[in-house]
Amino acid sequence: MQFSTILPITFCLAASTLANPMVLHEVPSAQVKANVSAQINKWLHDIKSVNNFVDTVGNVTNSTLISSMAATAFIAAQNEGASNTILQNDVKLDACGQAAAEALVGQFNIIGPAINDTISNPGNLQKNLDAINGARCPPPRGAGAISEEGEVQAAAALAVGIKVHPPQTPTVCNAVTAATNRRR
Repeated sequence: MQFSTILPITFCLAASTLANPMVLHEVPSAQVKANVSAQINKWLHDIKSVNNFVDTVGNVTNSTLISSMAATAFIAAQNEGASNTILQNDVKLDACGQAAAEALVGQFNIIGPAINDTISNPGNLQKNLDAINGARCPPPRGAGAISEEGEVQAAAALAVGIKVHPPQTPTVCNAVTAATNRRR
C-alpha cells in the first residue's frame, strides 16, 4: 500500500521537475568576483580621467598641452572599451547590461576617434568636445554612454554579488543640460 502511494508522488515530482527545471545559478569563484570588482574600479577610474579631460581642456589655449591632455584621455577612453569587453567575457550580463554593452560599442566609436583627432589636431577641440559630450552626456544633450557604462557595471556586479556606485557624469554635461533647460 505504501509503495503504491509513494511511487505516484515520486513520479509526479520527477515529472514536474523535468517539465519546469530549476535554474541553478553558478556561484562565481572568489577570483572571478575579485576580477570583476577590480575591472569595474579600473573602468570607473578611466571614466573619471575622460571626465577630467572634457571638464578642463576647454579652458586650455596651449596646443601642446591640449594634445597632451587628449593623449592621456585617449588611453583612458580605450581602456573603457576594453573594460566593457572584459566584463562581458568574465560574467553573463543580464538583458539590460548586455543591451547597454552592445550600445556602447557605437558610442566608443565616436568618443575614441574624437579624442584621438584632438591629439594631432588641437584646433578641432571644440568640434571634438561636442562629439564626445554628445555621446557621453545624458539625454537630452547626449546619447547617455556614461549611463550605459553604469548599466554594464551594475549587471556585472549583480552577477558576482557585489555593489557598485554608478559612474559620475562630467560637470560639463550638467552645465550644458542646465543651459538647455533654461532656453526652453
